[in-house]
Amino acid sequence: MPVNETTPQAGVLAGLNPATYNSADPIVLFVIQASIIIITCRLLAIPLGKMRQPRVIAEVIGGIILGPSVMGRIPHYMDTIFPKDSLPYLNLISTIGLVFFLFQVGLEVDVRLIKQDMRKSLTVGIVGMALPFAMGVAVSYGLYRLQDDDTIPFGSYLLFLGVAMSITAFPVLARILAELRLLKTNVGAITMSAGVMNDCTAWVLLALVVALLNSSGGITALWVFLCAVGYSVLLIFGVGPLYRRLCIYTGSLDNGPTPLVMTVTLLMVLISAFVTDIIGIHPIFGGFLAGVVIPHDGGLAIRITEKIEDMNNIVFLPLYFALSGLKTQIGLLDTGEVWGYVFLVIFVACFGKITGCTAAAKINGMNWRESFTVGFLMNCKGLVELIVLNIGLQSGVLNDQTFVIMVVMAIVTTCMTTPVVIWLYPESYQRQRARELGGGGDVDSKYQLDLSQQQEPKQETYRLMVTLNKLQSVPAMMILLQMLQQDARSERRLRKSLQHPDRWPITQLEVHALRIVELSQRSSAVMKIQDTHTLQNDSVLSVFRTFAQLTDIKVTDDINISAPSEFAPVVTGHAQDAKSDIVILPWTFMSRTDASEGSSNDLTITNGYDERDAPFIRRVLETSHTTVGILVDRGYTKTAHSKTIVIPFLGGADDREALKFALRMQASSAKILIVRFMKDNSAMEEPKDGSKYTPSRNPSVRSIQTYLQEIDAVASDDTLFETLVNDGIISGGQLTHEAIPEHEEHVDTIPKYQKLQVTKINAQLIHVVQDLQEGDMVIVGRRRLNADHGDLEGGATELGKALGGVAQILMSTKASLLVIQASAISPNETAA
Repeated sequence: MPVNETTPQAGVLAGLNPATYNSADPIVLFVIQASIIIITCRLLAIPLGKMRQPRVIAEVIGGIILGPSVMGRIPHYMDTIFPKDSLPYLNLISTIGLVFFLFQVGLEVDVRLIKQDMRKSLTVGIVGMALPFAMGVAVSYGLYRLQDDDTIPFGSYLLFLGVAMSITAFPVLARILAELRLLKTNVGAITMSAGVMNDCTAWVLLALVVALLNSSGGITALWVFLCAVGYSVLLIFGVGPLYRRLCIYTGSLDNGPTPLVMTVTLLMVLISAFVTDIIGIHPIFGGFLAGVVIPHDGGLAIRITEKIEDMNNIVFLPLYFALSGLKTQIGLLDTGEVWGYVFLVIFVACFGKITGCTAAAKINGMNWRESFTVGFLMNCKGLVELIVLNIGLQSGVLNDQTFVIMVVMAIVTTCMTTPVVIWLYPESYQRQRARELGGGGDVDSKYQLDLSQQQEPKQETYRLMVTLNKLQSVPAMMILLQMLQQDARSERRLRKSLQHPDRWPITQLEVHALRIVELSQRSSAVMKIQDTHTLQNDSVLSVFRTFAQLTDIKVTDDINISAPSEFAPVVTGHAQDAKSDIVILPWTFMSRTDASEGSSNDLTITNGYDERDAPFIRRVLETSHTTVGILVDRGYTKTAHSKTIVIPFLGGADDREALKFALRMQASSAKILIVRFMKDNSAMEEPKDGSKYTPSRNPSVRSIQTYLQEIDAVASDDTLFETLVNDGIISGGQLTHEAIPEHEEHVDTIPKYQKLQVTKINAQLIHVVQDLQEGDMVIVGRRRLNADHGDLEGGATELGKALGGVAQILMSTKASLLVIQASAISPNETAA
């Protein structure tokens, strides 16, 4: 390919071919190469991500596709897109990215993880390296004979193969544990600590191997290795303390890295890579050591990672693994003997790692299923293995054929990790195991805050779970909980109208707050899960804890960082573990200003709401065995006047559940209006068996909790309301053909009940709520069950599909909505 030494000033207008390599202007072809690589890797990552595979697999496979094995078979493709003269520039950029990636790996290494359970982590780490190392040494004889290259000393070769077989890819391992929500389990804790130790040991051994390969004799190799050890000691015990002092002086530990600290950090990475390279090892070791010395106090390592990871992970790193794919020639696997070695290497790598780690975990007291899970997790090779293999190819210790064999092994062991672990250690077993160990079934990070000052032994508990995904949803939740907390006064008043009031104790409100954070593709997201300081100081939970303390509400709070596809199982699982009576999900209003500011996230805003929340809410409603409430906040906290709560009652299990919830708020300052819609002077839901209900005056009645559960069994809505009126829980019950009158002056807290005979439900629904303001609320059933009126079914919009037809009609009002769906299975049945 001819090389032009001058750049035409007019560019393509002067006849320049952008695909022609020009050493005077290499960026033109580099942009083409980088764009093809990044786009290909991103497209492959979409289906592989659905299969729960790490992104590195897409990058390696993308490189193989773009290389000589697939696209390279197109005539003149390699000479045009990836000419040999352009590869040094591509290699330079990718090596810089690799140095900073190893810096990120060093940032993820937290020595505190090993200290948490040093005995178990050391046992699993050492045995998990020793056995595969020994088996790698054994198989190296056959591969050395297959390679047939006497210029490489067999001692260095077997040492390199042993290291390659025993490596665990710590960054990929951490990502898999985070996505499977295993980081806070016993299995995850041991695997992470053993992975950290394994990673550090592997880099030390690899440094020794590279020193041997790059040195002319044993004495020189010894000096190279000793220089590397000396530099590591200097960096960790000399530069590290000075760097910490600089961070303290600039306030970076508290407020994040300043520009000065970032400048020093980046220079330290580059200089460290330079030093390890001229010593005779490899520049990536310098990047790794620079990351290890960064302090983790105050989340500094996480904040530095956030500043550099996007450019590195999106642009630089795919270039490196694509180059690795360009070197991978699948066509070299052309004989039965070679394929035999492929299967042998895969078997040896898996058997050695899985057996060693499983045995070590079993010795430390884990059961067989947990032990095998640890073994398969530690068997993940990932991108660290590919980096090691590329170093081997670059150093000449591996030829192209052996390199392909090892790459196939790395891909297979990485791809098998997630599916096998999901099958071997499912969430159902995790919860069962947690209950056996006395953990209450909660497998995530939990911070309990019991702020209730009064504990009465005869109190019954109403357990309510709230999800907090955004700070904007917290104020509405606070107001709602505060109104429910007033329930004690309503029960005192209720007891006066019943026999045996001394046997009617107060119901205790108990709140379980679940903070959900999206697990992004960024490395910093995984680091946040591991960092206890970051979790405990979450801003949303901090605000909620303060509110609980001021209002004397008993609160337990959890934080869960999961992929969006896992949000619904997380919510339903926590609700089941907490034995919640109801789950409240916020669907937060988003103003147009918020929408424009978040446009970079590709938000789809309909009627002021993010439609991306709709699939999550629908899935919770479809899978939850607990009563679910969707709180649509439309300014519930913006007004200070007494609030009006309207309950449109059309009949059915969902509407009865909405009525029960509203009755718990009758002691608040809100005015409660119950409007029962009736057709043809009859209830919309008739008794199924014609049975009559007699309200219980039995002294065993314990609280409003028991009372509401009892009246919920009523077969007829007519009898239900008759019971509530007779017991003095609600007042009224007159039948009218007109909508409810204008708001009256608030006299007492007894809910008002009115029957409304209608012919067109839709129009009457709108008319009933049209005068409500931002500070008011409508509590309505979703009508998933017994919804026998087609004109009330959810419309084509995501809002209607999620909230139901009645709620969609009521969205025309300014008031906030609480849409309630009754549980499909009772908590007792679920527990059974």
